[in-house]
Amino acid sequence: MTNCLYCDNHILVAFKEQNVPQEVLAEELKSELLKENKKASFFEPIYTLSKESGGIVVFSLSSKSKERLLGQVEENEFLLKNFAVCVGTPRFTTRFIFEEDGETNYQHIHRNPKTKLLEFIPSLNKDAQKVYDPYRVLEDLKKISLVEICGGLKFFDETRFLLKDAQSPVFGDKTYGGDTLAKNTNLALFAVEVRFSHPTTNKSMVFRVFPPIDKKPWSYFNVEKFLRI
Repeated sequence: MTNCLYCDNHILVAFKEQNVPQEVLAEELKSELLKENKKASFFEPIYTLSKESGGIVVFSLSSKSKERLLGQVEENEFLLKNFAVCVGTPRFTTRFIFEEDGETNYQHIHRNPKTKLLEFIPSLNKDAQKVYDPYRVLEDLKKISLVEICGGLKFFDETRFLLKDAQSPVFGDKTYGGDTLAKNTNLALFAVEVRFSHPTTNKSMVFRVFPPIDKKPWSYFNVEKFLRI
């Protein structure tokens, strides 16, 4: 099956190429499932990658599987690891988590209905979504850096927004100011690893893919070093 990394009666894990809308990939996968006489009446993503980014996507093939996987997302038991090449070096390494009165608190965001962009809002707002997206700088070349960030499960541009807030937008990101060093380049953001428990067997599931390491700006870094098993 095209771009399929794993498939059973409950989940489908696939590789999404850059500049391909996730819904287009989903329709292709559903069509291929039907050709193989498999059910495709329920086909829902657990998270969404932006059109410009690439990497691993996970689909649930039943409502029960979706409910259980989203439960893992809420409990921070579903890991989505992204690699990004950023303009400059991110600051505020714990920007999205802070201590208050001895308790751990989290930043909350929502999408502004007028601008269609993400922004921070108070946690009591009815549209508030808690974000826990810890990141670390893997390699720093001053003008650009290779960053690992875990998260991006609530909004398709969540990672891009948070890195912009850390004053280091993703290389090539026209929306969030990451196109200052080069114009008309692919977004340097890739969902490189996913970890979760299978929704019915509880088996540990791990999937990894590589970004286009032979192309700039990825080729400036030893990406393989950080994706070794």
